[in-house]
Amino acid sequence: MIYFDNASTTKPCEKSVRYLNEYLTDKFFNASSIYKQGIDNKTAITNCKKLIAKTLGVEFKDNVIFTGSATEANNLAILGSVRKNFKKLIFSAGEHPSVYNTALDLQNKGYNVEFVNLNKNGSVDIADFKNKLTPDTSFISIMHVNNETGAINNLNELISIKNRICPNAIFHSDGVQAFGKLKFTLNRDIDLYSISAHKIHGPKGVGALYVKNKAKLNPIVFGGGQEYNLRSGTENVAGIMGFTGAIEEINYNNSIESIKSYIIENLNPNFKVNGEETSPYILSLSYKGINGETLVHMLENEDILISRGSACSGSKVGNRILTAMGLDKDSVVGSIRLSFSRYNTLGEAKIVTQKLNDFSTKLSNL
Repeated sequence: MIYFDNASTTKPCEKSVRYLNEYLTDKFFNASSIYKQGIDNKTAITNCKKLIAKTLGVEFKDNVIFTGSATEANNLAILGSVRKNFKKLIFSAGEHPSVYNTALDLQNKGYNVEFVNLNKNGSVDIADFKNKLTPDTSFISIMHVNNETGAINNLNELISIKNRICPNAIFHSDGVQAFGKLKFTLNRDIDLYSISAHKIHGPKGVGALYVKNKAKLNPIVFGGGQEYNLRSGTENVAGIMGFTGAIEEINYNNSIESIKSYIIENLNPNFKVNGEETSPYILSLSYKGINGETLVHMLENEDILISRGSACSGSKVGNRILTAMGLDKDSVVGSIRLSFSRYNTLGEAKIVTQKLNDFSTKLSNL
């Protein structure tokens, strides 16, 4: 099998599985227990938080909260921050459904929500961002890397603009497709940053939220007061340790770029790349005149797994993001997404490229 759908989920690495199994079987203790085994597990959780902070390039000050997913982390960041007196909330038109649909819900509840347009490359339109920010803007959420196109938003530039126009606004970023893949130091003025374990070869069911100032965040789940009373519920120690193993194995692998470059350079020229200067881990393509879903299933029959777009978008995969970039209907219908990991090889890329060329030619001649 050739797996080119790593933006949906990744295969857990050996160390992640080993840690996960160890804490599911031998070290299964509740981290809130007061005996040694529980205290040891609480320490293991704290060590993972320190590792996350180090990877983000920030100082650890009890400022990482574990959640059950990045979707939950995004919801906590938004719903835990927004207050009744907030004047304006800003989101990009390209956000993951867990952010975009939360924004729509807030809009339906009467909040003043505005969406920033995307440019043709899929990143935030800087001019529109400047235009929509006002001094009374209270909350901003702009993703770091788009999960469907790989478009990279320049968070440092966006923060600089925000600090000039609305310095008191809270700034959140969904970092799921950036953390552990792109090497960066998180801007010190970012207030909230969401990440996920299963996108970097860790287990599903574990997300985390970096919180610059916990005093500005309210819980959305109530219970026993775990995670600084901001996310109650018994800690998923095994999952968190699986996350630890995945982070310890992070490898900013330059060979990913060569895989993506090979495919682009050798594809049927009727394929168009959606976006420029995107993440090396994601490649969005369109072919007018064919159905992308048909192409996905033809490759599936060859034991090659790719996707149309976000696995979290349901049946309308790709429509919102690609349309926001200005693609026409035929290009959206003919869109597919390939996404890579360190386990992929150039040999696999050659096979997939040949199959894409063969099948797209066959479909276009029907």
